[in-house]
Amino acid sequence: MIRQILSRFVLPVLILAALSAPARAANGADGVTLLRLVAAETGHAGQPFLAGIEMRLADGWKTYWRKPGDSGIAPRFDWSKSENVGAVDVGWPAPQRFDAPGDITFGYEHEVIWPLLVTPKDAAKPVRLALTMSYGVCREVCVPGEAVLSLTVPAASKPQPSAEGQRIRAALRRVPVAEAAAKPAAISVRFEAEPSPRLLVDYAVEGAVPQLIVQGPDGFWFGTPEAARHGGTVAYVVPVELEKGTAPQGAIVTLTFSTPDMALEAKRRIP
Repeated sequence: MIRQILSRFVLPVLILAALSAPARAANGADGVTLLRLVAAETGHAGQPFLAGIEMRLADGWKTYWRKPGDSGIAPRFDWSKSENVGAVDVGWPAPQRFDAPGDITFGYEHEVIWPLLVTPKDAAKPVRLALTMSYGVCREVCVPGEAVLSLTVPAASKPQPSAEGQRIRAALRRVPVAEAAAKPAAISVRFEAEPSPRLLVDYAVEGAVPQLIVQGPDGFWFGTPEAARHGGTVAYVVPVELEKGTAPQGAIVTLTFSTPDMALEAKRRIP
């Protein structure tokens, strides 16, 4: 398998883009996005293969992660009109954090590729990916969009790398890997109520200080983490707001750490 709100939206936009080969692209009708389907190789040999959804955005615009944050809308992917496709698994590269007063969101600017792991039904036949994608993009205002894309990948005994393959694999490396149960990462969490509610996260990791995104159950809101390195450990202080009557003890939080070279997802229970 591949590596493991709409209240501000105005000005509805419909974007129709039909692609028949990895090299072709279509400009979005809104002048903001360019979308296309691409494949990592020139054909498929009957086994699951890599492809991707590429979105390029005009300067100053952003789109959203699977968990948009305080506002925005997550992309949705409909593959129901595809042919000779058993499954399409979509990977979500680790996003950027966009901080604004009272509004923290997660997503992408400039460009993003969502890696796909596509499983053919019949090894001897071409695969036709047909995607209807709904999404949101945002600048001073936010707009919902829809794209209709297609891509045919022929059957081939010896497919060759495509021009897009390297970029798809780079995006795949940015998809958070689930923490291995056999070798858990050195991550600990604890909650402090004073002087103000906050979650303290320690992560024993060398190199660049990873970005941290914290997600929790209903009733929790997490602010922007402050990070400081102490030797081989990065200590994060994350402001927390709790709905009245919500107890932090026992809650399970999802921690997503990312740098340009790694992405990790771990779950911890607050003691």
